[in-house]
Amino acid sequence: MQEHQKNEPNYEERLFHEKEKVHKKEIKALEKQIFISNLKAWMIGIILIAEIIFVVSYFSKSGLLGDVSSSQNKVAIVRYNKPVTEEFTTTVMEKMDEIKEDKAYKSVLFIMGSPGGSPTASEELSEYLKEYQKEMPITMYVDSIAASGGYYIASAIKPLIANKNAIVGSIGVIMPHYNFGELAKKVGVEEDFMAAGKFKKPITMFAKIDEENKKYMTDHLLKPTYDNFVQSVADNRGLTKEDILPFAEGKIFIANVPTIQGILVDEISSLYRVKKDIRADFNGTKIDFIDVNLEKEPSFFPEVKVDLDLESAFSSLKMQ
Repeated sequence: MQEHQKNEPNYEERLFHEKEKVHKKEIKALEKQIFISNLKAWMIGIILIAEIIFVVSYFSKSGLLGDVSSSQNKVAIVRYNKPVTEEFTTTVMEKMDEIKEDKAYKSVLFIMGSPGGSPTASEELSEYLKEYQKEMPITMYVDSIAASGGYYIASAIKPLIANKNAIVGSIGVIMPHYNFGELAKKVGVEEDFMAAGKFKKPITMFAKIDEENKKYMTDHLLKPTYDNFVQSVADNRGLTKEDILPFAEGKIFIANVPTIQGILVDEISSLYRVKKDIRADFNGTKIDFIDVNLEKEPSFFPEVKVDLDLESAFSSLKMQ
């Protein structure tokens, strides 16, 4: 029978075509398999690239990878544009420490725009800037406001340059107090506490401060802090306390007022001109101004907290 089939006309031709069909099917199956494998590889590659871009972008914004500028001459722009607090001041000092370690940074442009805040934080940053300037030049520019603690800090660097419309001064100390006594009576709230020591609780929010406690708080808190403030500004500005006192009554001034020139302010300028002057110091060498990110980025990893409710348990047991 097989001999008969082999002797049939066109048998070899049909066998060839059948083998060719099988071969084409195998090729198509192989091509499909290769296409699917390549597609998977491309998809994995794209996902990996996207993840790399995301990670690099995140850490670049958070400042962990440093600045992307390739310039070997960089000027860091530090914008102190918040109320003066221990937390923000610490962040600024930590960032400036990092700047000092980067050899590409040649100087710092410190732009002050704060209405003031903590006396202790103001003192800490003021002293820090004076020491920092011994290792790296700092240009101090007031763009909008340097009041109270903000001026305390700005006075640490000379020359003190300001926009002509900037607010400066407000050298003074204040301790706000609110009396909710009448409201408390209406809603039936009564204060009750225990204290050992006559002046342990000189202030309450349920009554006016009496004269004895006013004198105590003024003599032991407000006046010593005020005296420290005035003396520090005088020392920072290279003046005597008597030179500063006429401008240290809590008054605010517009920076270009003639009476404060050489006292609270040294130069009137603009940010554009300040940058131009800094560039001139490099004698034509290209420099990049780099804005330093002072915002705390959210954690890249999920934050896990264990709340033992200890804060509420100890809230009534604090040394004040």
